[in-house]
Amino acid sequence: MSDPSPVPPEELSLAGVSARDGYRLMTDLIAPRPIAWVSSLSAQGRSNLAPFSYYQAVCSSPPMVVISVGWLSDGRPKDTLANVLETGELTINHVSEPLAEVMNATSAAYPRGISEWQACKIAAVPARVVAPARVAGALAGFECRLNHAIPLGHTAKGTPSSTLLILELIHAWVAPSLLQRDDRGNLLPIDPAKLTAVARMGGNAYAHSRDTFELPRPVYTPDKP
Repeated sequence: MSDPSPVPPEELSLAGVSARDGYRLMTDLIAPRPIAWVSSLSAQGRSNLAPFSYYQAVCSSPPMVVISVGWLSDGRPKDTLANVLETGELTINHVSEPLAEVMNATSAAYPRGISEWQACKIAAVPARVVAPARVAGALAGFECRLNHAIPLGHTAKGTPSSTLLILELIHAWVAPSLLQRDDRGNLLPIDPAKLTAVARMGGNAYAHSRDTFELPRPVYTPDKP
């Protein structure tokens, strides 16, 4: 039952709030957000590994996702963005609970040329069809190619606020413990408790997929006279 006298909400014109407060509202309210732990290589072969939570599936045929990557305050693109624009390839590594802390460690602002792989002592394994490596401990992930890059917004330096990467998923890897099939060979839903996915909340908070609930999808039935 709804409150008969609810407290009215505070109305905020987002055109009038600071960029910081806009970011705060978005990251607090658009949550939980999946995390793309992105491995990329520069054209010169320098490796990079960084997490992004502005990440979502957008198409199933062909399978495609988007990742939004912000620009640095000095007007330079982040290493991940520069690498993907140069080479057009990346891998997205699934972040499970055992990898949460080391994933977070790779979000630090390392100087250009310092590889998060070495700095955080993360083991890598070769990808199958793209050059950027996979995280050895990742339960699953995707190998991707860039379909399109769209600059969004603008800064005082004349650079975009962020760039939206539209990516086609061309290969996937999944731990056998996660996969089940029916009698016809069709994939069954992956158990969230086994996936132990980590998601981003606002501030320094994270969520996990161990506590879930199910709702059956409703079927519309017209009222009979």
